[in-house]
Amino acid sequence: MHTFFIMKRRLRFWLLCPALFLLACAGSPLCAQAPQTLEVGPHGGITTYLGDINTWKMFDQFDYEFGGVVRYNYDPRWSFRLDYTYEVIKGQDAVIGWRPERDLSFKTKIHDLSVITEFNFLEYYTGRPSTSISPYLFGGLSVLMFDPQPFTGDMSLDTLHLNLMATEGVQYSRFTLSMPFGFGCKFSLSPHLGTTIEWRMHWTMTDYLDDIHGVYPDQHVTLYDDQGTLLYDFTDPSGRFHEGQQRGNSQSNDWFGSLNVSLTWKFEIPKKTHCNLDF
Repeated sequence: MHTFFIMKRRLRFWLLCPALFLLACAGSPLCAQAPQTLEVGPHGGITTYLGDINTWKMFDQFDYEFGGVVRYNYDPRWSFRLDYTYEVIKGQDAVIGWRPERDLSFKTKIHDLSVITEFNFLEYYTGRPSTSISPYLFGGLSVLMFDPQPFTGDMSLDTLHLNLMATEGVQYSRFTLSMPFGFGCKFSLSPHLGTTIEWRMHWTMTDYLDDIHGVYPDQHVTLYDDQGTLLYDFTDPSGRFHEGQQRGNSQSNDWFGSLNVSLTWKFEIPKKTHCNLDF
């Protein structure tokens, strides 16, 4: 357990370095070295989650995401984008195997609105053969609305909202902030068409993406049939735990990430003056 927390702290350090680098450089003087442009288009990919069920195995369980992006290219090095993403993450103790005796599971739908800064390692401009590819780093801030639901295989339970059911004895907010950051690569496909492939992580400010936080409460959330027979205990489906026993790790917030691909169309923004460079 001690080794795991040391590794997790190291992971946070190395993953946050790109975001801190971008924030430090954000105030540096910029010179528009090419016509400023807008890029608009969709993106989609797969998602993963790290939290109280999945502590380290990045892609033992994954789901999907899709959304859209509006990117403002200030110059060949710096870009700023507004990004909306609908994401689904999930986890099951029985699949991940970190603490299978709990038999907990969840499936969470996330609406993510992000403002992100990108820094291109190489000069990049969609439609120019000489600047048609570049790796990049990015970081920013996002607002999340999330909705944890049961993931039991019983479709009739999928409409239940775990935050309102208070499976840990509390009703928590479905809104939170996060810091998205990561890296990717941009490719120019035609004079107006570009694509990216990127890996993004979210360091969230909540520990309830998976509806697991602290200890088992004195009142369990249960479901009974018409005859009074217990059908499901959402707080403790295993039936093994009691009030005050550890249910989750309250010392660490949840993370989630995605591997996605975008396809964007470029629109040039008229500008009176810009740096006198040949493109």
